Amino acid sequence: MRESRILVFLTLGLIASCSDSQPSQQQAAMKQWNDARSAVLVGLAVDQYDNANFDRSRATVDQAIGLSPDSAAAHLLSAKLYIEAGQLEISERELALARHSDPNSAEADYLSGVIYQRWQQPERALEYYQHACDKSPAELAYVMAKAEMLVAMDRRPEALTMLESKVTYFEHSGVIRDEVGLLLMQEGQYPQAIEMFRRASILASDDLTIKEHLARAMFGDQLYGEAAAILSDLVTNEKFNHRPDLLTMLGECELQSGRAGDAVQSFQLASEMTPDSMGVWLGMARAHLQLNSMRRADIALHHCLAIDPKNSEAYLLLGYLRLRQSKFDEAHDAFTRASSLDPADTVALCMVGLTLDKLGHAQDAAAYYQQALKINPDDEMATRLLARLDVHE
Repeated sequence: MRESRILVFLTLGLIASCSDSQPSQQQAAMKQWNDARSAVLVGLAVDQYDNANFDRSRATVDQAIGLSPDSAAAHLLSAKLYIEAGQLEISERELALARHSDPNSAEADYLSGVIYQRWQQPERALEYYQHACDKSPAELAYVMAKAEMLVAMDRRPEALTMLESKVTYFEHSGVIRDEVGLLLMQEGQYPQAIEMFRRASILASDDLTIKEHLARAMFGDQLYGEAAAILSDLVTNEKFNHRPDLLTMLGECELQSGRAGDAVQSFQLASEMTPDSMGVWLGMARAHLQLNSMRRADIALHHCLAIDPKNSEAYLLLGYLRLRQSKFDEAHDAFTRASSLDPADTVALCMVGLTLDKLGHAQDAAAYYQQALKINPDDEMATRLLARLDVHE
């Protein structure tokens, strides 16, 4: 009888033990209720985060984590808040918790990529961006992050190939086409870049930055008239009317298109914004030379040399000016100075020779032409000037 009672007690104890090891119906209901409350709090915290109320968002998401410690969404938002606060190590720990709760979280991988990129660990960053792309291939932000990381790692051709393979997939995206265009432009493939920027501009017609990129590609492809048309519109927009670089490019396009008067105006506006810009004053001098405004060209060149007394191009232009004024001695001095500052410049060598020829020193002139041909045997100017010298002799 006693043994029977002992057996009953042991059996009851075993049942009780098994019951304790699993959540009761009440505990499961409580967890479900806490998870629901946590989800509501996460939604509130997200709204607070989106409105830059980071302190409130932090307090709310901490409540959410307290109610549901395995909430991937809560840990993900917590990580974002730590990133905002610059606490990257804690953020990465939160992202690890998010991945543990939800191994398919592409955003957690993406944010880890951001963190490792800031830590200047490009290989790890790229690895996480790749994971994000694999888990969510339709998310353009992850594809763009991977491409930018490849570019930062000096793997531009790989980035270009990857993005080009995605263009059709993201058929309505101007952003990816713009990025492809930029990479093509950096590779010097201007016609292809222009076509890509045109498509991007159609898809994102309000994005003026894409139009700027299109103008730069046209400039690089020497389509100066088309580039000038776009730049003229851009510099009248309030977002771009303070950009001296665009005005300088516009001036160069106008100059190359035979519109030297318009170029002077563009360079003048640029000079008012950046009075110490060598490029602006060089452009101004060239425009005035094209207009035969010798005095104004002289003033512009003196501005150049005041900014940079060792600029070879300024001395080259000064030599042209003095040559047109038939001041051959001064032209010779200017060209000689330009050549000494840039010994590899065959144009400067040829112009030294030309002034020597005009000063009656044909043999000395020939030596400079020959020196230019040693640097570049196919130099057309040196070949022509030397041939003309031989004919005269």
